[in-house]
Amino acid sequence: MSPHPRRTRRVLALTLALLISIPALAQSKRIREHEVVREETVYSISRRYNVPIEKIYELNPWARTQIKVGDKLLIPSEATSHSSTSPKAESRKHVVAAGETLYRISKNYGIELEELLRANPGVTSSNVKVGMELVIPSPQAEQSATPSPTPEPQSVEITSSQVAKAQVRVALLLPLTKGRRYVEFYEGFLLGMYELKKTGVSIQLTTLDTPTDDALSGHIAQGKLRDMDLVFGGVNEQQIGALARAGGYRYYVVPFSRVDGLELGAGNSAVLVNAHPEYLIDRVIPSFLQRYKGREVVFVKRSSDSEDLFAQELRKALRSAGLPHRTIELGGQSPTLGTTAVLVPVSADRNLAQATISYLERQSSTNLTLFGYPQWQAFGAGFQRSLSRYNATIYSSFFFDPTTSESRDFLTQYNHWFSHKIDNTYPKYSVLGYDLARYFIRAYSLYGQGFVKHLNSLPSDGLQLDIYPKVTFTDEQDGARRSVYTNTRCYLVTYKSSGTIQRDAI
Repeated sequence: MSPHPRRTRRVLALTLALLISIPALAQSKRIREHEVVREETVYSISRRYNVPIEKIYELNPWARTQIKVGDKLLIPSEATSHSSTSPKAESRKHVVAAGETLYRISKNYGIELEELLRANPGVTSSNVKVGMELVIPSPQAEQSATPSPTPEPQSVEITSSQVAKAQVRVALLLPLTKGRRYVEFYEGFLLGMYELKKTGVSIQLTTLDTPTDDALSGHIAQGKLRDMDLVFGGVNEQQIGALARAGGYRYYVVPFSRVDGLELGAGNSAVLVNAHPEYLIDRVIPSFLQRYKGREVVFVKRSSDSEDLFAQELRKALRSAGLPHRTIELGGQSPTLGTTAVLVPVSADRNLAQATISYLERQSSTNLTLFGYPQWQAFGAGFQRSLSRYNATIYSSFFFDPTTSESRDFLTQYNHWFSHKIDNTYPKYSVLGYDLARYFIRAYSLYGQGFVKHLNSLPSDGLQLDIYPKVTFTDEQDGARRSVYTNTRCYLVTYKSSGTIQRDAI
């Protein structure tokens, strides 16, 4: 009979620890034992005990593959994980004045924002106040201070031989002093950059605050986008248009708004992350017809509801295919449903969605199901549980499942760095920043200016979205090619009655 695997791991770990640390153990209790509990990761344990993750792996090499509830980890004390002879970095104090932001303070002192945040635990861009005293680390602190927390490896691996040597120059233009969601995007973007730097990617980031359209235009006029490889930003049609027309950079990534008919500057190319609804609907409807073949489709509305584009196009497709469908109006005596009906509210309205759930609860059949909209992701945990009762499916180009191990690691790391939870928005801006930084900067570091041709071959490891671009516009002007690419990746997300979530790419 083979030994119990958990016991074997513990014996191997203890043997290794004794071989490494017998003198240290004789002097003091420098090794402790930790029993893994539910939802813990090696990263979260390393943060709990304030030791680098690599030190835990040294004593528990088997943990690199997987840890489970009940496993025992040997944890070195803080004294064994940092050198006692390391020089202590000098620091200064700064009292926050009216109108100052953390980003501006970091730039005034010549340090990175992430260094300022690490030196001031609990302080975030959203809670900094006038009169608050901040610790300002010296620019050299990075070499002598405690190493930054090292998150657990993501599913994709990039070896140093795969990473291009050239530095990727990135410009990020956001209204950081105007909106919390853009601050969250920036914070997630920093974490994405941090992950890439660990794989050897060299990045030069220029962050520009754009509280107004004039401020953004001023940055362009001053040539701050010149020679940039990647430009991210623009939060309205005017800003996006101005960035698209600006010259001197390689690629413009439009993270937020849907914009059609971009007027590009000579030699510029743009990638629209957020596809126009028509692109998504064209992909969703054939999948819908296949998934619910043989079932009656029932459109649900109230007297005050009007149909959105998805409901209109789905109704046309059903009629063209000769498939059964009808419309019922909620309120009063609503008709009884067939035993296998698929309910489709005619719009993404929150009240209509809630009314449809209430209607389903009054039906006797257990085989009824529900199909809905991307916006439903932001309706709260209670609503999500209601969807699970009916194996409901939504379509979306963005979806973040907080129950996966990769998502839990991201949330743990995010909470540690920025001391607040991510907002319940659609999409989740912090995760969007994280995904876009990792995806586009990695692509440019690997393939250079022709990276768009290779985007479909990159790993699909986004926490909230993946990028599958389709050329939607191209021409040449003065011998320079201009192209617009639109992300056409879409998902069908099913909230299963078992409590799990299934995300299928279409």
